[in-house]
Amino acid sequence: MAVTVAGLAALYGRHRDAALVLGAAARLRGAHDRTDPQIRALSRRARTALGDEGFAEAYGAGRDLDAAAALRRTDPALLCRGARSAVDPDRPQDR
Repeated sequence: MAVTVAGLAALYGRHRDAALVLGAAARLRGAHDRTDPQIRALSRRARTALGDEGFAEAYGAGRDLDAAAALRRTDPALLCRGARSAVDPDRPQDR
């Protein structure tokens, strides 16, 4: 499901969110998945939009979340809570 949420973020043009959710998905999976065609396509699209460094930072931020925060970050409703990118569900002003 997390990869689908990353795809939704990409459709909205929210590439930082897409990269962050892909990182959170890797955290939840316990490993990077470089074999999934959807993950490769979304990563390529986000990397093109953000640049290598921007993508690595956002992906790494998602990968560094603890399991509970990574799970919360994959909630598709976070993409509908305004135009702000990378909403942090643990910050009161973002709820």
